[in-house]
Amino acid sequence: MPGLRAHFPRTISYQDQAERLGGTFAGLQASVERILGGADLTASPAEASPDRALVFEVIGPVADFVRTARGSGLEWLGEDYGPTDEDDDEDPQDADADPDGETPLYVTMPTLAGLQKVLSLWRRFSSGEARSAETTAWWRLFGYLRDVRPWSAKDRVDANLQGYVERMLERHPERPVRLELDLWFRADAGLRSQARSYIDALMASVDGRVLDFQTIEPIHYQAALVELPGARARTLAGLEGPLADANKVMRIRPQSFYVADTREVSDQTGPSPTAPLPGSERSAVACLLDGYPVENHELLSGRVAVKEVDVAGGAVPVARRFHGTAMASLIVHGDLELGELPIDRMLTAIPILAAPQNLAHECTPPDELPIAIVYRALLALVAARTDADDPARRVVVVNHSVCDGEAPFARRPSFWAKLLDHMAHEHRLLFVISAGNTRDAFDLDTYASSSAFDQADAVERQIVLLRSIETAKGTRVMLSPAESLNALTVGAVHADGSSGCPTGMTDPFDAIGVSNLGSSVGLGINRAIKPDLVEHGGRQLVRSSTSGGKVSAWGFEHPDVGQKVAMPDPNRGVVDRVGRSTGTSNAAALVTRAAIRLADVVEELYAENGDDWETAETRAVVLKALLAHGCGWGPTGELLDETYAGGWQRRREAISRFLGYGKPDHDRVLSADGSRITLLADDLIEPDTLHEYRIPVPRGMLNNRELRRMTMTLAWSSPIDPISQRYRGVLVELVDEGGKRKFWDGLKAPKGVLQPAVMASRRGTLQHIVLQDKKLMKTAADGGIFVGVQARSDIAEFARSSVPYAMALTIELAQSVRQDVFADVEARIRQKRIVTRERVPTRVRNR
Repeated sequence: MPGLRAHFPRTISYQDQAERLGGTFAGLQASVERILGGADLTASPAEASPDRALVFEVIGPVADFVRTARGSGLEWLGEDYGPTDEDDDEDPQDADADPDGETPLYVTMPTLAGLQKVLSLWRRFSSGEARSAETTAWWRLFGYLRDVRPWSAKDRVDANLQGYVERMLERHPERPVRLELDLWFRADAGLRSQARSYIDALMASVDGRVLDFQTIEPIHYQAALVELPGARARTLAGLEGPLADANKVMRIRPQSFYVADTREVSDQTGPSPTAPLPGSERSAVACLLDGYPVENHELLSGRVAVKEVDVAGGAVPVARRFHGTAMASLIVHGDLELGELPIDRMLTAIPILAAPQNLAHECTPPDELPIAIVYRALLALVAARTDADDPARRVVVVNHSVCDGEAPFARRPSFWAKLLDHMAHEHRLLFVISAGNTRDAFDLDTYASSSAFDQADAVERQIVLLRSIETAKGTRVMLSPAESLNALTVGAVHADGSSGCPTGMTDPFDAIGVSNLGSSVGLGINRAIKPDLVEHGGRQLVRSSTSGGKVSAWGFEHPDVGQKVAMPDPNRGVVDRVGRSTGTSNAAALVTRAAIRLADVVEELYAENGDDWETAETRAVVLKALLAHGCGWGPTGELLDETYAGGWQRRREAISRFLGYGKPDHDRVLSADGSRITLLADDLIEPDTLHEYRIPVPRGMLNNRELRRMTMTLAWSSPIDPISQRYRGVLVELVDEGGKRKFWDGLKAPKGVLQPAVMASRRGTLQHIVLQDKKLMKTAADGGIFVGVQARSDIAEFARSSVPYAMALTIELAQSVRQDVFADVEARIRQKRIVTRERVPTRVRNR
């Protein structure tokens, strides 16, 4: 199927390159000659040498350079981004263009022979020698080359490190500062085995200490958690000292750390449980990877099974088990204010948060790498599949609302996100993760004082807040690992079951469906749509202040507003207390709750078709597709489209940063209605393969001008290349017979409906398209509506990969059309199965 052609800049002539870079290569030549003469360049970090990462800065991609480098004495370490020339928020009007100012970096580790070969090839290129089969990739690289240089202290030391060091020393001047060192992941296992002793020696040279060390081979991760004396940390933040020039260290960054907010517990007791407990046959399909819940709380007793891996109950006093208890409560019961029935399954919980005595909060264990704790927890979850007696053996959904408070997402995927993406695809898991919460103040663009803001017309104030938050989006980005490509990332809507606003306080928004003030915003990896969707995350109130002539505002929690959840009692130890909570973690918990409800439905659906849900490789992507299938922007999207500035593509991208594909209406997917039918298909697909589906056109869609709609949701999981900028291994997408998205004349193209631009939806692993129209159609499409699912590899390494996908497709008519769409389409599909090159079972259910 045809696709979009990429547009890259022209290569620079050899004459111009020789003039621009001649001095640079002369410096490389001088370094090689010094090495051959016996010089030790260890103390000369600006000079190229073996075992010192060598960077090729380019102005355009050189796709075949990886293979070429590996055969030329250059160990391939990966790709990175250089400094940007302008702020990332200044996106081009073309929503599918790459961000401005990004400089691709190709990073290698040379041998001496490799350096000599690079110099030899450069001399041939710069003298005008014609390219050959042997030199084509090199000539293209040299034509795109901006600079060639060693990996420097500026590359190595995270840009946020200086601010972090100063914050840590301001809080605790007497304590050492904790940092993480990411090492270059070497292809040679022998070199990797030497890394720990190298770090030990390095720490000894700066009076530091190694606290934890971990290697995760599938994601090319090798790192250490260390602590340094404050003076040494300040020196490092200033790009000086032995650590700044440590050749085997790729990056030095703040300690990955999550701290849960404390909550106020009210004197209220929770509702007395009346629903029966889940039977033993109703084993868990979801796992809570979060804090330690209060297992014997009246609302959770008999409903949650804790599986200890790293964090034991003794490390978390019951009185401080806030976050895990609240999340378990939301998954099991939803917002207690709404009185919903609990889920009819057990919930597995693997605690990963501790509550050390010297800290006032729940947090990731401070002496360990959080990614290592998460990795071991997930390995235990996968191992449970082989134990028939393990209550976690059927888990497919992992709720993970723990993030790195020191790592707002910035272009490159974090190792934490890489781990989730790898585990999601390799082990067919669906991670439901929170976008993260932002408490920082943002400037308002209208008011002269806080009192003017407080006294403003409520509707006007809402518009100002929405516009101002959009302007400040660059400082309110998601917290890693929310950028995870294969996960379902959830933002928080300003809504809950509580009512009213406390006296003297300001509720920033009416019930208009916008995200609450703390919900962090996208986009994701390579500008993929993130968050994927939004769900109720509780109302947060707003405060403001005036400083330097500017008025700023921020959201905060109030104990009388928010979602009602189970909580521990920190004073008397009773197990029936409840309180209020808000945030993106809450929203993710509600999506997990919906996933469990959907799993019940899909399990029955599979059984009707003679399939075993428990062993299906597509379980995770089926739930992912169904969770997003009811999404839409609705009136909220219309409001934001009128509020935000710019052309239509820019406005839609701005909306998707906050809402993703929108808030799902799960009842539309779960409930029956003769005016619509939902079809579900799932399979494994390989690149360069097309699966064809023919959807009968309901007779009720013809010969009238009533609204007709078709909603298509495609979800898949992709393998990843952890050291490539492209990152995603396989693209799967919805296409018509011509490889585009004009599925039927009776339905407008996606551009005609307010939703994310289709090109934006091609960047992740979830595509959601709504088509609708009222145009008079007298005849149906030949053979029905053609819907194709096609795959192609983004990275050559994955050209033979098998990728699970699921497609949910709903056809519906306006209620005024008195024809049973379900009966019409079901009968015709049952008579003529959907045609595919590789047969896919057709699953049909009245929602």
